[in-house]
Amino acid sequence: MKYLIILPFLVLVGCAFTPEAPSPEAVFSDPPHLWSGQKVIVQSPEACARKGVAILESLLFVGVVKNGSYVYGTFMTNRAAIKCIPNGETTFVYAAVAGPDVKQVERLRNEVVWRL
Repeated sequence: MKYLIILPFLVLVGCAFTPEAPSPEAVFSDPPHLWSGQKVIVQSPEACARKGVAILESLLFVGVVKNGSYVYGTFMTNRAAIKCIPNGETTFVYAAVAGPDVKQVERLRNEVVWRL
């Protein structure tokens, strides 16, 4: 019975709550820089993804996640992703890094692609 009394109150409170509007800085901030690269390697997509995990971890990326042949992780304010796609006897690898500092994004992208 007490739940029937509390439920209308919770509904009214929930309806009266207005979500906070995003700040102008968040709406109009500069978009991140995106650098990408690709390679064709002679490995299976699974081996490529394992190598991608090792590369991101060696570059001190945190929260490195492998989902099938897709790997991603975060380094400070930068995000990197590596996708390994089967291509006959070879594997096509696409790597991308995004972040606010163009020089750091370029350097991280170069390191990831060179180590592939």
